[in-house]
Amino acid sequence: MHAGVNTLFLIPREVGGTEIYVRSVLPALLAQDAGLRVTIFTNRENHDSFAEYDRVLIDVAATSRPQRIVAEQVALPRAAARATIDVLYSPGYTAPLRGPCAQVVTIHDTQFLDFPEDFPWLSRTAQRAIVGGAARRAHAITTVSEFSRGRIAERFGVPREKIAVAHSALSGLFAQPQPCALHRPFLLYIANTYPHKNAARLVRAFGRIADRVPHMLVICGQPREGEPPPHPRVKRIHYIAYEELIGMVQAADLMVFPSLYEGFGRPVVEAQEAGTRVIASRSAAIPEIGGAGASYFDGEREESIAQAILNALDEPADARAAWTARGRENAKRFTWQACAERTLGALRTAIATRQPKRCLPPPHST
Repeated sequence: MHAGVNTLFLIPREVGGTEIYVRSVLPALLAQDAGLRVTIFTNRENHDSFAEYDRVLIDVAATSRPQRIVAEQVALPRAAARATIDVLYSPGYTAPLRGPCAQVVTIHDTQFLDFPEDFPWLSRTAQRAIVGGAARRAHAITTVSEFSRGRIAERFGVPREKIAVAHSALSGLFAQPQPCALHRPFLLYIANTYPHKNAARLVRAFGRIADRVPHMLVICGQPREGEPPPHPRVKRIHYIAYEELIGMVQAADLMVFPSLYEGFGRPVVEAQEAGTRVIASRSAAIPEIGGAGASYFDGEREESIAQAILNALDEPADARAAWTARGRENAKRFTWQACAERTLGALRTAIATRQPKRCLPPPHST
């Protein structure tokens, strides 16, 4: 099988968990199938970062979304035809609406439809058309949770059996000890502060109990439209190196994840792998992914968040140890090997689906 991989959407360090997904599943795919050949279709920003693969540069700046969309619909199918690939895998929501080969698209969630207030009108209208078109025209779809599978089927009117769940996964790095330079004790929140990530409500909830705990609240992520107001006990970090992030997760007394919408919820299972106690919102895919290794609160109520923090910090040592043990066990469910197996299955299904059905010869006349 010769698979092309569409990375035109990928701007390094800007697309979050989707970048981790792509860069992690590629080597796992090659490890799963020794006969697999991969060609990466890159943009100006990410071309150099895929130097270890066969690659074809599509000369577009992905920072310009309109230019990237045009290139994906026009230049990418032409490049795919020249590369004579069997299947085009697009792991970033969008794909060419017409192409020379079978297609698989990964749609991680339907956030732009379920939380439209997070997006400008023009952006969500364009996404509805392009992502919806990709979902309906692709020969197979992968996604990262059963929750997202259901939302994709409902929102885009595609059959559930067309959608395979290929969970995002973990690298094992969060289980390897790293130093942390932050002053302890602290609570940790990791996410870019889009409104649905619920950072402002978390800060207000923390403000209710700040006089009862010695902790700082550390918020790590790029500022977005839901950026919370300053608070004297809140430390704001926009970006740190990955190794420092791991050390910070390991050193936190508590990972608090109040997001109201996730297709997967990577910080939850990364913290579980690190052995950090996790409390999270009972929303979207989060309970499915966090499983029995986290406790849950109502992310729409400040008092519920505040009480969950107090309850977790007041736990006796044996109860906390039991929670973290369940968290580590839950995190073991998510491997790139399993993700690659499901993705390869979708690629093969797409190729088989696109192949024309064999025509039977007409019966002999008598």
